[in-house]
Amino acid sequence: MSLRFPSITIALALIVSGCATDAVVESAPRVNDTQMYWALTLDYHAVTLSTVAPYDTIRLTATPRTFEGTALTDLPAPTYTSLDLDRATVDPDGLVHVLQPGLNIPVMASLATGNLRHADTAFFNVTSLSAPPVLATFSIHPIPPDSAKTAESKSIVALAGTADDTEITGLAVYYTSLDPSFATIGRSTGFLQPVQPGHVTLTATATAYGVTKTDTVRYTLGYPLTQLLTVIPQKNASGQTVNGFSPPLLQLGPGGSVLIINETTTPTDMTFDDPTNVAQNDLYCGFLPALCGSGNISAWARDTSDASGISAIRTRRFPVPGTYTYHSTIFGTTGKIIVVDDNALP
Repeated sequence: MSLRFPSITIALALIVSGCATDAVVESAPRVNDTQMYWALTLDYHAVTLSTVAPYDTIRLTATPRTFEGTALTDLPAPTYTSLDLDRATVDPDGLVHVLQPGLNIPVMASLATGNLRHADTAFFNVTSLSAPPVLATFSIHPIPPDSAKTAESKSIVALAGTADDTEITGLAVYYTSLDPSFATIGRSTGFLQPVQPGHVTLTATATAYGVTKTDTVRYTLGYPLTQLLTVIPQKNASGQTVNGFSPPLLQLGPGGSVLIINETTTPTDMTFDDPTNVAQNDLYCGFLPALCGSGNISAWARDTSDASGISAIRTRRFPVPGTYTYHSTIFGTTGKIIVVDDNALP
């Protein structure tokens, strides 16, 4: 008995182990599944209501979608949740009822199926107006002299009005960037942040007291108008320590400026192959005469007795698109500043 039982035990263990393994069935990976649940989207994202009926309710509808945006019709109903019950409630069918004035009141829709869960949120601004204005005009187009061009972060302002051009303020607005690889934008703030030079289409939508308006504008995202160039020690091909320029290639928008800082105490010059369009930076010059000058830059160095560090700085402006090649006649190191025309952007 003592010899047979261990064998039986081992055999049973192997059988049970084999059965357990066979019972685990894993679904095959879903590759290029055009019907995969990819997102949940609300029909409204920025809504302005009043606590006074009939402007105190709106129905949200959340739609599950594929990667290509096609609606999926065979999934369970989404769940709607108010994240500020003191100011807004929502029923299981998405009917929102606002209770108190406030800003950016969130109401969320969510839907989980299998191991996939997606959500979307609408934000509400709520007033107590008994006769709210009727939204007739809505625009995010810049007003001259501002233009749809920028090289820096900026706020995109939405302007809303009535039929008689009376301005409507305080509306909730939903902003989107159609190509976040070029620029992102805050969905409720409208704060635009360029990612790379090029073009991006922005949209904004507002729903106010039952009326929805949308506007679209295409922005040109230029190269920065201020760049920093440093003079630092570096090794040349022969292993010698020389003063060079970092980075050796800069890209700049038209009219932009370069601040050149010699971080060493070794005099270094900056001589352009063609200094014709290397201009003085009047802004810096007006602020500090020591930064005046155009064209080539004579040898200069950081003065260790200068606590302000101004002695280490030179600056030039580049109003004309083109390639500006420069070198140091002392060390033979070189670099390029490329000023990119806005019309040449991708």
